[in-house]
Amino acid sequence: MAEETTALKILFLGEPSSPNTNSWIEGLEGAGCKVYPASVRKAGEANWYSIGNPKLPPRLRILTGVPSLKRLIKKLQPDIIIAYRVTSYGYLAARTGFHPLILAAQNEQIVYLPRPSYFRRKFLNFCVKYAIKRANLIHSWGKNITNGLKKFEAEEKKILTLHRGIDTVKFNLSLRKKEFDKLAPVFISTRTLAPEYLIDKLITGFGEFVKQNPKAQLIIAGTGTEEASLKELTKDLKLENNIIFKGRVNQNILLELLNASDFYISVIATEGISSSLIESIACGLCPIAVNMPASKILINDKENGLLIPCPKVELICNTMIEAVSIYDKIHKQIIKNAENIIRNYNRTLNQKKFINAYKAVIKNEY
Repeated sequence: MAEETTALKILFLGEPSSPNTNSWIEGLEGAGCKVYPASVRKAGEANWYSIGNPKLPPRLRILTGVPSLKRLIKKLQPDIIIAYRVTSYGYLAARTGFHPLILAAQNEQIVYLPRPSYFRRKFLNFCVKYAIKRANLIHSWGKNITNGLKKFEAEEKKILTLHRGIDTVKFNLSLRKKEFDKLAPVFISTRTLAPEYLIDKLITGFGEFVKQNPKAQLIIAGTGTEEASLKELTKDLKLENNIIFKGRVNQNILLELLNASDFYISVIATEGISSSLIESIACGLCPIAVNMPASKILINDKENGLLIPCPKVELICNTMIEAVSIYDKIHKQIIKNAENIIRNYNRTLNQKKFINAYKAVIKNEY
């Protein structure tokens, strides 16, 4: 058990390439915790521990990695384990029998399948219930995720509903100097270039928008499996002069890109509460996202941002057109929205609440 005077030792299971994972770890370390990150992926970084047989693909390493994870636990002697994503690392950690076990859910659906599969859903449902039953504490970034967890029989007393927060020292209004030009609006996407993020629909919808706004720009900051095909789509639509692919960027470059943009846009159909969305709002951008519970926590449609009814190309285009037309009208509310982020999504303050909850769990007081 960790004493009050010693650093909390945390074995953190997650994905090395995830900005959310790295932001959370950075926040925990900034709060004085000793964090040991581990993954079934080839980390490529000296600070990450490897789990499972490196000759196997990641999903099989999740299923067969229990002995490896047990050895790591014995070596590191952590006070707690945090498993980021219930269906994968949560299930793996639960099978070790280690306590206290802290879970964090990624998506409001908890089990997310971009391509429906009956047998895979049944198996993942089993994994979720198995992990939830054995968890001592479960992180929920918002009420939408809390409701999703309850559908899998999570006890409300075990759920901590609080977003991990963002670095509000960096992400705030202080660097915002851009003047809005409705004839040359700048949109930015900072999502992963993976199928579920529907970046192809965003590009196609933006292509329709450009027909009416030829000077508009779309900045795409991120990498992923779809990068090559998305660049090809951009070329096919003759949008090379309007769409800029920035690849994976560090935080300083990200801040520069956000402060050079007017609108943040995301067209993913379901998720938790996106840190990318929160960061963009904190920097004073007008947010545009699909109408779903997670988005409505932060966006009041046509008041401080816009909600796309559903991720269809025509609706994406129409929402972008409307966003430009009402920007001046809702600008004051956009700024108030940014101030709300600073108050309620401060990573330093929220991490302190997390750590207090972890210490209570260790003492069996949560």
